[in-house]
Amino acid sequence: MLFLIYFVLVFIVVGIVRVGSRKRLAGLVVTVPEIGAVTARRFARSIMLRNIAALAAGGVVLWALDLVNQAQPGWYGLPLMLAPGLAATLGLLVFALCPTRIVTDRSSRRSADLVPRRVWSYGPAWGFLLPLSAAVAVVVFAIIAGLASSAQLDGAFRSITIGSSTSGPYPGWYYGLPLIGLTVLLAAATLFALGGIASAARSERFAELDRAVRILATRVVMQLSSGALFLYFGGVLLFAGWATRNAATVFAPGGVALSSAQPAAAIGLTEVIVGLVAALLGGVLVILSILDATRQPLGRVAPAGAPTADAASAQQS
Repeated sequence: MLFLIYFVLVFIVVGIVRVGSRKRLAGLVVTVPEIGAVTARRFARSIMLRNIAALAAGGVVLWALDLVNQAQPGWYGLPLMLAPGLAATLGLLVFALCPTRIVTDRSSRRSADLVPRRVWSYGPAWGFLLPLSAAVAVVVFAIIAGLASSAQLDGAFRSITIGSSTSGPYPGWYYGLPLIGLTVLLAAATLFALGGIASAARSERFAELDRAVRILATRVVMQLSSGALFLYFGGVLLFAGWATRNAATVFAPGGVALSSAQPAAAIGLTEVIVGLVAALLGGVLVILSILDATRQPLGRVAPAGAPTADAASAQQS
């Protein structure tokens, strides 16, 4: 039931975001002249195949790690916690290592931009600050949770002790160190993918189509990496919140809460609430990245002689 409510909320928010950004997204659908229709369609098709391959690679990782989690209960859910980040990392690597170039004809002119293209050239500033903020938050929280954790009988730091009460699983060093490593890996994969988007050769003939594809690709990369970060950060916060509240609460033999140690109980409740919001945001960003990855940048083919955005750009060059 909780998962159903979660997915309903995710799709409601996604619908609101898509309606609000409808006009902006419409500007990323480009019309090309009929004379270049074959090349443009081939390019658009290769873009779509690359994006689907990246999404499929991420899906395979999620499926495989779910099987590992079921086969290894002694790992206490660690594969499942790492699944979103590892899936996004592999998807971004496939995205970056399978480049698609609109320059397919050796005789086509290439251009060198007077303004250098950077990894941040094809997206708004807040789009890059979002995953950076999430990555910093994950690392800082993992360190704080690790310092607050206590060891269980097997020596693994995956519980929290408040007073004489101990509860787990808690994202101590057992979960925190792999999460920090995964965050660094995901950040590197994101920069690698963005670098490939910005540095790929550009054709003057299809300048507007090329620009639209780069913007969409940047949106996919940033939404996917941010979504993965918020998903596993949300999961970590939820585990931390429940464990902290349980450790801070004194229960009667029947399971009724008698009293709570403050401020630990309030901190636990805050972690649960923030974790739910982070997980919701992560789900929304992942769905938006899938929608953008399957979006067709080529709108229609204009009859010969009709003005198009790309034709105008070529003439101005």
